[in-house]
Amino acid sequence: MKNKLLKTFLVLFVTTLLFSECKKSLLSFDPTIPLSSVDNYYSNEAEAVIAVNAAYTPLSAIYNGAAWHLGDIMSDDSDLGGGGGGDGLETAELDNFNVTSFNPIINLMWAQCYFGILRTNLIITKVPNIANITPAIKNRSLGEGKFLRALYYYHLVRLFGDVPLYTNAITVVEASVIARSPKAQVYAQIITDLKSAETLLPNTYGLNDKGRATAGAAKGLLAAVYLTLGDKANAAAKAKEVIDNSAVYGYDLWADYADNFKLENENGKESIFEVQYRSGGGQYSDYGAGQKLNTFFGPRLQNVVQSAGYGWNVPTINFMDQYEKTGASYNTIIDKRRQRSVWIPGDVSGAYTQPSQLSGSPNGLNVKKYFIPATNTAGDNGGWTCALNVPIMRYSEILLTYAEAAGPAIGKPFADQVRARAGLAALPAGLSDAQWLTAIYKERRLEFGFEMHRWYDLLRHPDPNYFINVMTAAGKTNVAAKHRFMPIPQGERDKNPGLTQNPGY
Repeated sequence: MKNKLLKTFLVLFVTTLLFSECKKSLLSFDPTIPLSSVDNYYSNEAEAVIAVNAAYTPLSAIYNGAAWHLGDIMSDDSDLGGGGGGDGLETAELDNFNVTSFNPIINLMWAQCYFGILRTNLIITKVPNIANITPAIKNRSLGEGKFLRALYYYHLVRLFGDVPLYTNAITVVEASVIARSPKAQVYAQIITDLKSAETLLPNTYGLNDKGRATAGAAKGLLAAVYLTLGDKANAAAKAKEVIDNSAVYGYDLWADYADNFKLENENGKESIFEVQYRSGGGQYSDYGAGQKLNTFFGPRLQNVVQSAGYGWNVPTINFMDQYEKTGASYNTIIDKRRQRSVWIPGDVSGAYTQPSQLSGSPNGLNVKKYFIPATNTAGDNGGWTCALNVPIMRYSEILLTYAEAAGPAIGKPFADQVRARAGLAALPAGLSDAQWLTAIYKERRLEFGFEMHRWYDLLRHPDPNYFINVMTAAGKTNVAAKHRFMPIPQGERDKNPGLTQNPGY
């Protein structure tokens, strides 16, 4: 059974290896692994590296096809948009909090995370037994495996609560009966993996390995996990380690916020970890190597992006009202982040001018953060995807994590760094702890708008009713306590009757 599972894994694995000839090493795979060699795989260093590369690939599907529906559209930052009617019914379920256990987006997130976990478990289990491998690559491979396993479980536990937890390459039979583990146990494993990963991973990489997980990424994710758990002391300590060693890791803020979202700056100095995408990555698919957010978020039916735009993930008025401005018009917004984050009426790109209203966007608002002009992507395999990476964690998040966890007396200068880059004045001195949390939440909302953070920030607030109150005030009145966790996919429960359902579904 174990050999059968391994062969199944490698069939999937080889399928994902078909993205070759890329400028980024993580997407430059050798697609020629003969199935006759499966039983003897993980025999040398080259095979270990290929196996690790494959463990990254579920991230491209997660961020193409699930993360933005859940992190953005379920929150008060954005609405579905699109063509209306039957366009995007699975996303409308999430937007309106009518989600069911048959929702394809929920299923995609579950399935891709567990594909990633299967691959990382094989790495962590098999790589220590490889004789023909240098210590540096062995340690790096194990560190990447543990970092990625922690990241996949982090996605799962925040979204579903209790989930099946396994750290070995289990058989098909075992997978069909494994029960859900308490979320506290899942978080404990995440922390264990990240503590190990930070000691195994290098601080930096050469050009050919840019985009791989680093020690700084492991520390940064660990800080985020502690903050999610409400452990401010450990969150502050771990974030401060990253800040104090930022020169070693090569981290700093770009002078211009927009520099984070330029092709030429991918894996640059503010990047701690990002999803790697490339050109020519396929047509209408979540599973290709190309990034589809540019087309999905672009102004609907406007020829400003490749294949025009679909106009999903439309910024809300509630989000726009958070920007500091000098008058009533959006043109008076002084926060420099707006210019890269959101299209507003009158914005110009080449010969294109954003209109005052569009299909799916009656206020003429669209997400601009992942915008690549059509002239830059016209040859991208039919013009549907693009190469721009999607950030999972940036250095500004470390600064705001430390600011939040350390509190106003100590954390203020770090939050003010982020605000200064946005062209804003320092936060007021003497804020209470409650006022400080409100200020940091607002800062995070604007700094990471449409980077799929907002929903999870709402959930981790110390007030358990916070997400309900916020979403109700934003007009999404269907939200209820049960939506703290999403339903376990029914297809998974059909295959494994031992999987209980979350309450209310």
